[in-house]
Amino acid sequence: MQYLVTWYEGDDINYVIVPADDLPEVIEEDKNYIVVPLVA
Repeated sequence: MQYLVTWYEGDDINYVIVPADDLPEVIEEDKNYIVVPLVA
């Protein structure tokens, strides 16, 4: 399953689509994220 990961940096909204195995590499402890599972 893939996940849409979004986060704010200043006034910008960033996003990336990653497989479940890569989620720990993307998420940092000091930020707030919205993580949405993508269903085909």
